[in-house]
Amino acid sequence: MRVQSWGLANLALEKSLGQPVQLDLQSFRSSSSDDFQALSGMTTLNKEAIEAQWAAHIDKQMVPVPGSKEQGFTDIYKNAAFPDVPTSTSAYDAFLKGYSMDPNAPCLGHRPWDEAKGDLADHFQWRTYADTETERTALGSAMSMWVEKGMLNSRPNEKGEVDEPGMIDFSVAYWGANRPEASVMALALNAYSRCAISLYDNYDAAISCYILNHSKSRVLFTTSSYVPLVLRSADKLPWLRVLVILDQVCSKNVAHGEIKKEQLMREWASSFGIQTFSYHEVVEQGLSSPRPHIVPTDPDHVDALCYTSGTTGLPKASKVTTGNCGLGVEGLRYVVPDTKMVSISYLPLAHILERGWELFIIRQGGCIGYYSGSIDRLIEDLQILKPTALPSVPRVLNRIATQIEGQLQAPGLKGFLLRRAVSAKLRNYEETGAITHPIWDRLVFRKVRAMLGGRISVVFTGSAPCRPDVLKLLRIALCTDIREAYGQTENSAYATFMAPHDRNLGSVGPVNPGLEVRLRDCPELGYTSQDKPYPRGEILFRGKTVFIGYDGDEKKTQETLLEGADGHGPWLLTGDVGQIDEYNRIQIIDRVKNLVKLAQGEYIAIERVEGVFASLPLAQQLWLYGDSYQPHLVAVCVPEPEPFAEFASRIKKSKISATDQKALEEAAKDPAVVEAVLREFISLGKRQKLGTLEQMRGLKLRMEPFSPENGLMTPTLKVKRQEAAKQLKSDLDELYSHPPYDLSKVNDSKL
Repeated sequence: MRVQSWGLANLALEKSLGQPVQLDLQSFRSSSSDDFQALSGMTTLNKEAIEAQWAAHIDKQMVPVPGSKEQGFTDIYKNAAFPDVPTSTSAYDAFLKGYSMDPNAPCLGHRPWDEAKGDLADHFQWRTYADTETERTALGSAMSMWVEKGMLNSRPNEKGEVDEPGMIDFSVAYWGANRPEASVMALALNAYSRCAISLYDNYDAAISCYILNHSKSRVLFTTSSYVPLVLRSADKLPWLRVLVILDQVCSKNVAHGEIKKEQLMREWASSFGIQTFSYHEVVEQGLSSPRPHIVPTDPDHVDALCYTSGTTGLPKASKVTTGNCGLGVEGLRYVVPDTKMVSISYLPLAHILERGWELFIIRQGGCIGYYSGSIDRLIEDLQILKPTALPSVPRVLNRIATQIEGQLQAPGLKGFLLRRAVSAKLRNYEETGAITHPIWDRLVFRKVRAMLGGRISVVFTGSAPCRPDVLKLLRIALCTDIREAYGQTENSAYATFMAPHDRNLGSVGPVNPGLEVRLRDCPELGYTSQDKPYPRGEILFRGKTVFIGYDGDEKKTQETLLEGADGHGPWLLTGDVGQIDEYNRIQIIDRVKNLVKLAQGEYIAIERVEGVFASLPLAQQLWLYGDSYQPHLVAVCVPEPEPFAEFASRIKKSKISATDQKALEEAAKDPAVVEAVLREFISLGKRQKLGTLEQMRGLKLRMEPFSPENGLMTPTLKVKRQEAAKQLKSDLDELYSHPPYDLSKVNDSKL
């Protein structure tokens, strides 16, 4: 790894004061729950001891709490290996702990622009922990100065009233792609007891302005590309007073038009009483007059409002408190015991998963490299960064697995060796659980690992179920322990995590250390705590990571939290249906509210059935549809290009390339190809013992993926079912104009 100090803070301070300065930040820190000087002497958890403790409880990974059984519920369960977490760490202390390990270690990195190449550089440039500490204090100090000068007062309302913020608790938002400045901003807000707001970079203007208005954000950090979207609605944003532009300072050779453009932007904002600064200007302001940190001490202090993406309606603002952050940061050390990891940031910063994971990496003294901003260049970023940890989602892992599966069919020696290697390693994995091999790893899988940088030791996936066959293939191909996790915005994404080296796939693991879980009967769905062989019901969590409610929405809060009869705090109603398997792990099997009533009056658990069909390797995306006016289910599928090209080539008896978009689109409209794919889905449904009414009876193929940009998915890549039904109405009408496909034409063997 190339470590190059960012050095921004001291350079800016020297420029503003005209002389070199050594800033004594210790004098500006407030005391926190841990003594700062003692942090450097902390002992780290022993990875081998932790994994041994997990291994000792691998057959029963959760234990029931004695005397906790109630009518309509299962027992309360806790983690068997680590029932409790003895300490809790605030976000503020998490950074200090990472800082104390080595202030000069790399913390936040990015690929700088290479003027000579006219492209991004082939290395990462790093802010050290000391740089980050200096910079966050500068940002927080500048905002304190703005409060003192009245710069953050709201515009007068119709009565002439002005809302003045205090020194703490006002909201500051970030809108843009992943970049180090966003994380420095979040650390700064936490150091001064202010509330962080993050917007998905693919939000449209309407939703973004709704969030800025709902959160009463006084300051917005963003790039110049988003400024016009904001300013067109500025008259509806009375609380927004300052824009901080993150674009890099223009070079000396920039055209005059660019300078005029920047000046025009500032004048446009000024017409609404909104002041505009560059990021560097804000840092210089704060460094000229540093202010003491104001650290939150109340566990219920709201550190952030995390807006849920929601498949229907406007986003809800989940309150993320100081106490919510603390348990997850410490608890993960028992689940992912690797220390000082190198991780890449590419999952949305507005998502609670990315927020929590970055804080955990920092608490461990590790470093975070921010991707280039383009998913198309993610592999390039990984190969340059060479991370040791990779947070992921099934969509990314499925694509990697598809590439490997495609290479398995390659002719000649290359394909032969890969097939032999995969076969040997899978057989060895089934027999022993081993994911490494002394010969095949060196001959074959070294190149597969190199695709992700060659050093990956921790991979986890969440947000949606991942097919067991994909997890198994990637475990032996990447030679690493890939695990599924489960969580929600409302529990700070800290709920369950597969145990280390658990080779029995198909679950999301046991409840995380420090939390409690139980299932609640769902008689209307036929799920109860008395079901055999496994108890089933809605998953409920309790513990410090459970949120305190939605900001400004008491009704939704009451619908989501259930007070416990034992007086030990509320339970989070997840809306997910699970079962506790033979290893006392949680398997997610359904959603409480996603029932579809067909014309016969029968109910279908649409997402559970959809999950079965989505496991077909041909499917990149699948949307299953049904309603009470129709007697059967139909579906819209976006095929995975490479396997679909090969499949369609066999049906059409002519070669189709996976990169030939026109040929793929023509194949997707070919009735013979569509019928062949539908038969694959039906065959899969029969093998998975789906009922007749659960089977797919009509199919539409489209090559354009569902995405946030076309309004068919949320920013967290969940299908907007109601919006899909509106946009694809003509496709649904066409599917239902034909009789349902005859299931007797398809047997339950692979075609």
